Amino acid sequence: MRKTTNGKGFAGAVVITILTAGFMFLLTGAMLAGYFGENPEPFATGVILFTAFLYLAVAVGVIVALFQRWKEIRGGEEDEAKKY
Repeated sequence: MRKTTNGKGFAGAVVITILTAGFMFLLTGAMLAGYFGENPEPFATGVILFTAFLYLAVAVGVIVALFQRWKEIRGGEEDEAKKY
């Protein structure tokens, strides 16, 4: 495959990943600290933990997407849409 990258294109993905994952981790930590700092109710605990799991899943998904983007760039295709 023809190499179309010149070493650029990865910095933006890293910045967005750091911002998004950092925000999700911060949001999860603040939510859990705020909820468990008081007298938690049993039903609400399940909802809070489920929501925290969703936030963490978003953070992990963004990190996995960054890894996939890194593999694309290393493979020589900077913009996957150029093939179509």
